[in-house]
Formats: sequence, structure tokens, C-alpha cells
Amino acid sequence: MLGGDRFYAIARWGVVFLLIAISGILTDSPVWPPLQSLEPIALLIWGYTLFSLLVSIALFVPPLGPLLSIAFAVDLAVLTLLTFFNRDAHDVLYPLYVLPLVGAAFRLNSSRSLWAGLLTAAAYVAAFLFARIGPDNGSVPRDALSLVGLTLRAAMLVFIPWITGSLAERWSASNRQSVALAEQKTQQAYTEAQAYRDQMRALYEVAYALATTTNYQNVLNVALLESRKLVPHRCAVVLLSTGEPDELFVAASNGLSESGQVARLQVGGGRIGTALYSAEPIMVEAIGEDPEVEPLAEIRACRSACLVPLRSGINTYGLMLFAAEHERAFSEEQLGKLATLASYALVALQNAQLIFDLRQERTKLLSKEEEVRHQLARDLHDGPAQALAAITMNIEFIKRLLDRDPARVIPELDKLGALSKRTTHEVRTMLFELRPLALETQGLDITLRQYLERFQDNNTNIVLDTGNVDVAFDTKTEGGLFNIIQEAINNALKHARAKHIWVRLNQTATTLEVTIQDDGVGFDLQKVKESYEKRGSFGLLNIDERASLIGGKAEMSSAPGEGTIVRVMLPLEG
Repeated sequence: MLGGDRFYAIARWGVVFLLIAISGILTDSPVWPPLQSLEPIALLIWGYTLFSLLVSIALFVPPLGPLLSIAFAVDLAVLTLLTFFNRDAHDVLYPLYVLPLVGAAFRLNSSRSLWAGLLTAAAYVAAFLFARIGPDNGSVPRDALSLVGLTLRAAMLVFIPWITGSLAERWSASNRQSVALAEQKTQQAYTEAQAYRDQMRALYEVAYALATTTNYQNVLNVALLESRKLVPHRCAVVLLSTGEPDELFVAASNGLSESGQVARLQVGGGRIGTALYSAEPIMVEAIGEDPEVEPLAEIRACRSACLVPLRSGINTYGLMLFAAEHERAFSEEQLGKLATLASYALVALQNAQLIFDLRQERTKLLSKEEEVRHQLARDLHDGPAQALAAITMNIEFIKRLLDRDPARVIPELDKLGALSKRTTHEVRTMLFELRPLALETQGLDITLRQYLERFQDNNTNIVLDTGNVDVAFDTKTEGGLFNIIQEAINNALKHARAKHIWVRLNQTATTLEVTIQDDGVGFDLQKVKESYEKRGSFGLLNIDERASLIGGKAEMSSAPGEGTIVRVMLPLEG
């Protein structure tokens, strides 16, 4: 209203200056200087000027504020008195009524504006008529045209504030409705912002738990606890595989009874089984009627559910189930949020699996290292150590022959030289197998050829075919391939009694394929795998682990009397 009062004050000063300007028309007495004339019109003009000054001061002085609310009434009273003292038959002051009446309309409601208009019209008509009664004032208008004109002016004084007040009320109502709508939207935006903050907080809590613990169970519990901030539901459960076919157990839960927390579920063609095999998050209705959730009483009491599989690549760990009591309780947006939450749980499961695998690999590596030490000790004992002992004994024998039978010295020295050469060859072969330095300088092809040259005098014929191979790997990968080929050849030489061993390398657009095949006696591969722990060690079963370490995959096939085939596939980069 302060902005309206200021505008009204400026307009009032316009009326004041207008009255001073037309004072010569309203009265024959001069209005300047002030109080020179005591005519009523002159006094009213200067009184009105002082009132306008007082109202202008009230705009800036709070104690005078109530004066602003009655200013329009004073304006109307002044104009009515000026009309009464004005003898002009044309009534030039009539248009000035518009300003205070509009001001009254903006301060009053429509009904009060109507009453203000009626009172003003009555006062105007009375002042107009009384101003014309008397011998010097002409006569009261009696012709129809004059009466119609007076009536219309009076009607205008009634309808101007009423119509203006009605429009102001409508505008005010519209403004209030707009303000209410804006407040509603603001509240809605605030609520959405709060919900978004809670959701981000929930995801942060799960991520924090994931970053500060290696225990996947803690991450699953936090994920289910924070899921309520993302999506309202009655109960939630994480089902993981027990290791048995089509069987799941409750790994974590929220809202389940004690009996439900230890339940095991058999899955097949139901909703849970379908979600596991499809690997896509889904929303289902009538979840309580699914026979797969029979062990979970709380889930049976629910109507709708979200099923989010925990799957990475080809590995499926289980799923997360969120259930609600009423139908269509979840939306696509909520399903997406739960899928995001499940991704954190999946990372925790993968981390747990990696930690378990690393521990298993560590145990295998320690066992392998111990096995290699024993194997090296046996090889040194059975090979170079025995040969060196024989060389030492032959030297002592030759010393005695120098005195007793000199003629036999030369043949014995020849035998000693041959034994020494064989021993040197065995030692070099062992060193080559332990660390083939040629791999670092000449590559896999040359290293394999140098390695196979050491078996030329063997009864088994070893054939190397590198074919169209034209690719170079890093030293670690080539070392792994060499160890796989070496172990496969050694197994064939020791156990297969083969006449031929073929080593083939074949390159395709995406892979390098290495095949080691022999025509030996073969063996029952399945029985060997089943008795592996009792046997303690078997070289062929280590080949798959070696292939995995260099990013490849190994396949073995064998049968009694049909030889053995070892095939290694290594993907090519780029």
C-alpha cells in the first residue's frame, strides 16, 4: 500500500496545482498571496494544500500513518465543499472526484466501496443543488436533459468505486491464488529437494560403508537400512546362492522374523527364478502368491515387489527383493533407484569374492612354491648331484689306473668326458627351464626352438609349428605361455610314453591359440580331477591356473589310449 499511497500523494499534488491554476474561474478573489482573501474557495484551496503537505509527511513518519487511511474521505469532503461554493453551472470540479473514489476503492472492499460511492453521490447532488438555490445563483435545473445529466454524474460517482473495488478484489484474489500456487510449488520443490538429499545421503552411507569395510555383510545391512529413504516398503531381503543348484539363502534382511532370516528358498520358474535368469530389475504384482516365497511369511503378506538381480557379467550372486503391502507400490523411477543401490551391494560381493580368491591364490602360490622347491631338490638330487658323485668316483678310479693299468686310462677319461657333457647339458636345461633369458631378448618362437633342441636325442619326436603367428606379447605373458608349453611337454614325456608331441601356435583375428598334443597312453581326466586333492599335484591341472593368470583360458581333453590335447586361448589386445 505504501507504493499506492506515494502515487496517490503525487496525484493529490497534481489536483492542488490544478485547483490553484483554475482558482480564477472558481472565485473572483485572488488566492495569492495566501490568506489575502477570506473567500471560502480560497480558504479551502489553501487548507487542502496544507492537508496534502501533511499527508506527504505521513508517508515518511510512521506515527502519522493512520492519516493515510482517511485521506480519501478528506479529499471527497473538500471537493464536495468546493462544489457547494462553486457557482459555475458547468461544474468543472466533477472530474476531480475520480481520484479519491479510486483511492477509496483500493482501500475498501466492493460493498464498502459501493456505500462510499452512494454517500459521495448524495453529497455531490446535494451540494450541486444547494449551490444553485437563491436569487443570485440561477435556478435548480428542471429540464429533462439537465436532470438526466445530473443523474448520470451521480451514477458515475456510485459505480466508479464499486466497479474499481470489485476489480481490485478480483485482482487481489487472483494474486492471492498465484501466491498460494507459488508457495505450493515452493513447498513441493523443497520437499523434492529434501527427498533428493535423503536419497543422496542414503547412497553416500552405503558407499561409505563399502569404502570402510571389507565385510560384505555390513554393506548389505546398510544398503537395506538406507533403502527405506529411497523407496518406502514393508520388508526387504538379500538372497544369495548357497552353492547348491537353484537354492538361495537369506544373507541380509529388514522386516523379517527370526524364522525368515534363516530360511532357504528353492527357485525355478517363479518370479524370483525368472528375475535371476533375465538379470534385469523387474516389478511384480501378487508376489505373495508366488510359491518360491513360501518360507518368507512377511513376503507372502505383500502384494507388490521389486526384484533386483545381483549380477556381474556371467556371474549371478543372487538378488535383492523389496516388497510392499499394497498393489502398484513402486514406480519405474523407484526401481531405478533400487537398482543403483543394488550396484553398491554387488561391488561389496565382488570385493568379497576377490578377497576370497586372493586368499585361495595365495595358498595355491605358497603350495606351488613349496612343490617347486621339492621338485627342484629332487631334480638336483636325481640329476646333477648323482652325476657329480659319479664324476668324483671316476676321477678316483682313474687315479688308481695310472699306477696299475695305464692302458685303460684313456677310455675311462672318454667316459668321464661324456658324463661331464651330459651333466652340463642337464644343468643348462634346468637353468633354461627356470629362467629362459632368451624370452627377454629373442621372443617366444626362438626360445621354444632352443628349448626343444635339448630333446633331439630323446626317443620322443617333438614337432614345433608356429604357423602364421606374428604377434608379440609382454615378457610376463610370453613367460606364462612358455611355462604352460614346458609343463605340458614334461607331463607328456614323463607320463604319456608318447612317440610324438606336436606344439602348434595359430593366430586368428582375436586370439592366439596354442595346442600341445601327444599320441601317448592318455588318461581319464575326470578321475584325475576328482582325486586331485589325494594325489597332491598333477601338472595338467595347474595349466588352467597359469592360463588365467595371463588372461587366457585353457582346455584339456584326454582318454585312455587316445593321447592328450592341451589347448590354450589367449585374447589379442586391440
